[in-house]
Amino acid sequence: MRAESASEAVPAPAPAATGYSQFLAQLLSDRERFFTEVAEGVGLKQKLVYSSLTLAGLCALYGAAAGAYAGPIQSLSAAIKLPTLFFGTLAICFPGFYVIQVFVGSRLRFAQVLTLVLGALALTAVLLAAIVPVTAFFLLTGANYYFLELLHVVIVLGAGLAGMAVLHEGLSFACEKRGVYPRKAMTIMKVWAVLFAFVGVQMAWNLRPFVGDRGQPFQIFRHYEGNFYTAIVYSLRQLAEGGSKPAKDVDTQLRERLDSLSTDRP
Repeated sequence: MRAESASEAVPAPAPAATGYSQFLAQLLSDRERFFTEVAEGVGLKQKLVYSSLTLAGLCALYGAAAGAYAGPIQSLSAAIKLPTLFFGTLAICFPGFYVIQVFVGSRLRFAQVLTLVLGALALTAVLLAAIVPVTAFFLLTGANYYFLELLHVVIVLGAGLAGMAVLHEGLSFACEKRGVYPRKAMTIMKVWAVLFAFVGVQMAWNLRPFVGDRGQPFQIFRHYEGNFYTAIVYSLRQLAEGGSKPAKDVDTQLRERLDSLSTDRP
């Protein structure tokens, strides 16, 4: 009887998540269990599939909302390009990150590290999808191009920071509670997060436009001189001056000024 009561007093371990809704629940509110399963190698393939589908689907949703400003074709284009942006940045940055982790003593396998990173990006996509109603509100209430452009930049960067914070949380868990991740590698993870952001910004600049300009014909890509940071400064200036749409891009204006100066010379 005592043996039976003792066995009844010990709760059975909860089963691993087996459905997509459980995966989302873990990602949003039970991340310690998510990290535990990743550290133990439980359900990695399933988590990789769910993370990839979440990242692709919800980033496409947010991209469609961003591109809706310039019409349905631009909306479809942005829906394709935003997931491409995230997966492309991951493909560029992840191999070096994993090799460095192994070099400094990490005992996490390739699939485990990839699951943690994709899980963090999937959470980023969930946050982006949750903010779609906000972007739709400003779109429907007549917000101008420059405001929407800056709004999307702030939202995507903020969601990305939240995702990187979750990745840091997961690696800290693996370091402190599982002992399979070296503490000194946490600094490397922070540097990698900054590198990931810079690569993502540059790739976004190469894939532009996302929002699109109503005053110009649709183009999949528009290659301007300059960079992302000068474009943001220009948008801030135009917004402060009350500009409503980009009649001409920064590069075109600079070129016209140079042409006028050259024609004024004797």
